[in-house]
Order: sequence, then C-alpha cells, then structure tokens
Amino acid sequence: MRSRAVTTPLIVAAIVAAGLAPAPIGASAVEGASAPGAGPTAAVRTAPLAAGIAPVRAATGADPLDDTASTPMLADCSSITATGREYARLHAISLCGADTTPASEPLRTEQVGGEECGSISLVMTSRGGGVAAVEWRVESVTGPVLGVELDVSYSGRAGGVMRRFIDHAASQRARQSAVAFLGVGRAAATVSGTVETFLATCRIAPASVRIHVR
Repeated sequence: MRSRAVTTPLIVAAIVAAGLAPAPIGASAVEGASAPGAGPTAAVRTAPLAAGIAPVRAATGADPLDDTASTPMLADCSSITATGREYARLHAISLCGADTTPASEPLRTEQVGGEECGSISLVMTSRGGGVAAVEWRVESVTGPVLGVELDVSYSGRAGGVMRRFIDHAASQRARQSAVAFLGVGRAAATVSGTVETFLATCRIAPASVRIHVR
C-alpha cells in the first residue's frame, strides 16, 4: 500500500514535467477502468486512435449515389454484307475499310480488339429505400440499330438480378431501364452482349458501375 501511495504522485509529476496535456475526462475514466496502473503510455496511445476514427467514417461513404460508364462497341468485320458495304460507301463510314474496298476484295483485317461501331452507356442511380435504377443506352455510328441482345446484371446486399434485354426494333439509339430492390449499401451493375447495326454486328467491351444505395 505504501509503494502505491508514493508511485501515483511520481507519475503525475512526470506527466506535468513532460508538458503533456491532460486527457479528456471521458477518456481518462475509461483508461483508468480498463488499465489501472498503465501509466501515461495509455493516454498517448489512445489519442491517435480517437483521431483515426474520422477517416474510417469517410471511407464508408466513398461510393457515389450514381455512376455512369461508357464503353465502345467493337465491330465484327466479317459480319459486313454487300448491302452493308454499299451503305458504308454512301455514308462515308470507314469501318473495316468498307467504304473504299472494292466489292471483289475482302475487307481489311480488323484491328486488335475490333474497330469501333458505336458506344453503350450504363447508368446506375440510388432511388432511396434500398432501391436502385439501372439504365443502358446504345449509340451507333454505323447506321441504325437493328437489334440488341444484352445481359445486364446488378447486385447489392439484398441479392442480385440478371436481366436479358432483346429488342429488334430499328432505331438510331436504343435504351431501356429497370428498377430493383438491392438493399442499403454498396451495389454494382455490369453489361455485356451484342448489338446489330445496319453495317455490322458489334460486341460490347466490358463495362461496370458501382454506387452506394441509400
């Protein structure tokens, strides 16, 4: 008992001499209860932990409430027909050399990864209450869109869904959307598939988006 009575003032004197600021009352009470006799080291270690809480909270809200990704559609040059070649010549579309290559000659070898025949955009938006909306839009630079066959998958804390969109109505731009309950938290969506334009069959380069659903 005598050594404890002497030790406590010595520790307090050491803290004051070192110029350390006293810990907050709440922190001091917790430290005293959890680690009696731990000395000033406990107070020094606790301060950085308390200061480090803010960045962790900020990181949890890093995902946006909406996200958009745009990716090219890549042409299969072998799918271009004689009609497609004529269309390319009339509209000066240089895809696969179809606008200048004589009908009696084969089209040039497609570039690594394919030549672009348009693009597709994937949009995901939080609607609140654990609900998210997913929309895709196709834009063709190689004539009207004759048909689409797309797989759009989206998932969140409440599970996942994969929807296939098949549409063979001709249009310059094609678009569709869907709404699903994915639960509050992080959610993601991806799109894949093919698009048929007047000039060629095009495959979609990988595209994905990620958001925080409220």
